[in-house]
Amino acid sequence: MHSHKLTELIVYLGGHPSVADLGLTKLWKLIYFVEARALREFGESITGSEFIKYAHGPVPSRGEKHLRQLVKNGEVTTAPRTIGERTLNEVKSVRKADWKYFTPKELTLIDGVCRKLGGESASSLSDLSHQEPAWHYAEMMQKLSPELVLYGTQEDPDDL
Repeated sequence: MHSHKLTELIVYLGGHPSVADLGLTKLWKLIYFVEARALREFGESITGSEFIKYAHGPVPSRGEKHLRQLVKNGEVTTAPRTIGERTLNEVKSVRKADWKYFTPKELTLIDGVCRKLGGESASSLSDLSHQEPAWHYAEMMQKLSPELVLYGTQEDPDDL
């Protein structure tokens, strides 16, 4: 079930009207913020994803695999697109997400993250993810601590 949720979340983000200029970095950060918010609000993850620390922020451990399958099946496209000085590998959904895998409260949460962060640049979301204790305290290319994802930045006013 979780595997379907990650696939459908990628499709949902790739077609969401509030998500502009969706490249890979931005896709992975939006998934991270959806999952972090779900952990904090519901006490559990939506997709069951674990996250790995990369230089540009957390990346879901199975994200690349799911994205490749979606591209192979013709459900999502990825293509280079230049915006100003930067080139992103733009992700676009070819089909609508299958919402049956999500509860109404999960859909509301996902939509809220898209509306709040979907217009931000990849570098802005990357910077925001670097403020997360889970990313900060993880070793490069290692899993982020789920306990620290749950902890978040709100509870760390001293930026420790």
